[in-house]
Amino acid sequence: MSTADEEEESYEEEGEEGEEETRLLNAEEVTLIAINFLRRLGNKHYLKPIKASLEGERYIVDVGLKKKFATVQIDATSEEVKGYEIKEKVKETSPFLPLTRKNILLICGIVAISIFVSGLLGVQSFLPSLF
Repeated sequence: MSTADEEEESYEEEGEEGEEETRLLNAEEVTLIAINFLRRLGNKHYLKPIKASLEGERYIVDVGLKKKFATVQIDATSEEVKGYEIKEKVKETSPFLPLTRKNILLICGIVAISIFVSGLLGVQSFLPSLF
């Protein structure tokens, strides 16, 4: 009886050792795979990881490039890049001047020059009549 029990135990141990565990990658590992893939494509500078998410059997990694945006799909079990897409960043346009330091200084300069010119021309300010 003990030989049958021993054979059964050894078979179970072999089965456990023989099975390969399919280990899923973590977000850090897939981010490194995506960044290395984008570097091989020629994007050497300014690679900024934005997001890594698991959707089914694939990781979706979003990476910001200098003037573009990349999305890389990586198989969670085989570590293969299954697809990628690189898009231009969309700039938001506003009908007015954006409030940058340069534009604020430009507006202040225009106001100062117009006050100076109106003083030279003898145009009285309408501000004291408002108060």
